[in-house]
Amino acid sequence: MHANMVIASTTSASPISACLLIAVVEDDRAVLKSLEFTLEAQGYAVCTFDCVAAALASDEIHAADCLVIDYALPDGDGATLLQSLRDRGVTCPAIIIASNPTVRCLRDTQACGAPLVEKPLMTDLLFERIRAAVERA
Repeated sequence: MHANMVIASTTSASPISACLLIAVVEDDRAVLKSLEFTLEAQGYAVCTFDCVAAALASDEIHAADCLVIDYALPDGDGATLLQSLRDRGVTCPAIIIASNPTVRCLRDTQACGAPLVEKPLMTDLLFERIRAAVERA
């Protein structure tokens, strides 16, 4: 099994997830598709991006109800992307995901005010964090 694969959650769609848009920024295609599949199965609408540039160029990301951003992207890091989105008026909750987070990753994530969820995403922790974030928003 790929080290960063997402195990599909057994949690069923809830009324909270209906019509909410989750934007996922992840460069690992397998992880991206797995997250997309699992989030859609839980009733969320999903828009996906594979790099910082694609996310920043999108108008759709401004409509997101929650962001899920990989820390290590090919053209930048997730914390810097999140700050750029905040500077552009994106105010929805955000969650950073990372494999083997470094001290810098932990510091950057904390500085941007987003919770960090470590990969591999083998439990429902990410999905619980998404539900909690959109409930608070």
